[in-house]
Amino acid sequence: MRWCLLLLCVRSCFGYYSPDEVLDLPGLSTRLNFRQWSGYLQASAGKHLHYWFVTSQRNPVKDPVVLWLNGGPGCSSLDGFLSENGPLHVNDDGSTLYINKYSWNKVANVLYLESPVGVGFSYSDDQNYATDDDEVAENNYLALQDFFSKFPNFTSNDFYIFGESYGGVYTPTLSLKIADGQARINLKGYAVGNGLSSIYYNDQSLVYFGYYHGLFGDTLWNKLNRYCCKDGSCNFFNNTNYNCQETVRFPVRLLSPACLLPM
Repeated sequence: MRWCLLLLCVRSCFGYYSPDEVLDLPGLSTRLNFRQWSGYLQASAGKHLHYWFVTSQRNPVKDPVVLWLNGGPGCSSLDGFLSENGPLHVNDDGSTLYINKYSWNKVANVLYLESPVGVGFSYSDDQNYATDDDEVAENNYLALQDFFSKFPNFTSNDFYIFGESYGGVYTPTLSLKIADGQARINLKGYAVGNGLSSIYYNDQSLVYFGYYHGLFGDTLWNKLNRYCCKDGSCNFFNNTNYNCQETVRFPVRLLSPACLLPM
């Protein structure tokens, strides 16, 4: 009995949130050298963001906490966990897991957040999933506050935000929210990989990228130049020419992310 009470005290002192701790996973036979949790963080009223948190394999007490955000908008950050920088990846059989030797949690505690509400396991009580960038930043900010209330021993760790694709919007807007806010979050910086920061420049460059990488041929390229370009300048983004709009649909649809939410 004394040992049980001592164990409960130790876990409480370290500030780990026991109800969400993952102690076993299907398809995984390897013993892990880190701890992990999966559950929900409270955002605005009635909105619940699913998270998966893994401690560092090196030194959880001193290593930074990193928030990872996939883009879309509408791509699950579990994509990052299970196929990019997470510690566990899915084998080709679709039912077993293997250890990713390049995982970011080799050197950091990593929090994967499914955002916005409606992505993956994140949900809203009213089932209204239309949103905008400001609301997403606010909900992510509130979810982080809930995270650090569940894991208070990590509040003094350096905190970084990383994102890819539409994370080029999520990451700086959330960082600004933290910098301007009063929450106790030890933000040290943010980074974006292959990020979208401007819809205009993204859509303009998509067409050039698609053609010069051979994703569509000269027939479509000639139509795009005929309908969308004038006097040596091309407008593929908001051109009012109907023929241009119809011609642009194919390359934009071909190269845009598949996981999109209404914004």
